[in-house]
Amino acid sequence: MVFRRRLGHSHDRVWAAITDPAERANWVPGMRFEPVPHGRFDIWFGDACEGPAHVSGRIAACEPPRLLELGTMRFELMPAAEGCLLEFSDVLWFDASRSRFDFANAVLAGWHRFLDTLAIWLDDGVSALDLPEPDYSVVDVPGRDTP
Repeated sequence: MVFRRRLGHSHDRVWAAITDPAERANWVPGMRFEPVPHGRFDIWFGDACEGPAHVSGRIAACEPPRLLELGTMRFELMPAAEGCLLEFSDVLWFDASRSRFDFANAVLAGWHRFLDTLAIWLDDGVSALDLPEPDYSVVDVPGRDTP
């Protein structure tokens, strides 16, 4: 899965929001890592998560301020007019516990939410973690409805 978000902030500002633990706590509080090559990362998604509640591994790439790979998750920052483009991608691992369609939709909604809270943190300087979650089933996501 790949998300692309235009952010009206510099590479350095977005990089800090992704890598600084105090900033990260405002948009994805369960993600812990030190941004160094081969460092360990841990992500706790919570009990209500549709996928695994805990993911851990090693940092595959760390090239400040443009690239961070946490296992299969990739944050890449690229130049864009009036800020930067964040491309976030991850590999979905399916099992037989539910349909690929249902699992993919649940995971897409989760990452959509984290990227929304990142944008609110960057734009407004406030944590959006306590805001009601939008109904992501009505958000247009190209390819989402392909079984």
